[in-house]
Amino acid sequence: MLDIYRKYYGWKVMLYILVTFYAAMALAGYLVEIVFSFLHIIPINRNVLVVANSIHWNYTSYLNIIFLLIAFVFVVKFLKTGGREMLKMMDMNPHEM
Repeated sequence: MLDIYRKYYGWKVMLYILVTFYAAMALAGYLVEIVFSFLHIIPINRNVLVVANSIHWNYTSYLNIIFLLIAFVFVVKFLKTGGREMLKMMDMNPHEM
């Protein structure tokens, strides 16, 4: 996203957005910590229990395989219908075409 802003608006605006967004996220994190500690809702007992220590086949495993196959079909279709050339044209200046 920052690369797009740099491309269209220049380095100055991109750096301004980067610094502004980073400062806003850091400030929001500190604000949440302060509010949680003021309300005393930060958990003290942080014991972690590992339920499964090995890989198990379940419905999400099968869904992941199915959608990987669907994604593979889409990538093959994209490449066979001229997708690479389209991406190259998108990066070109309109006056070069």
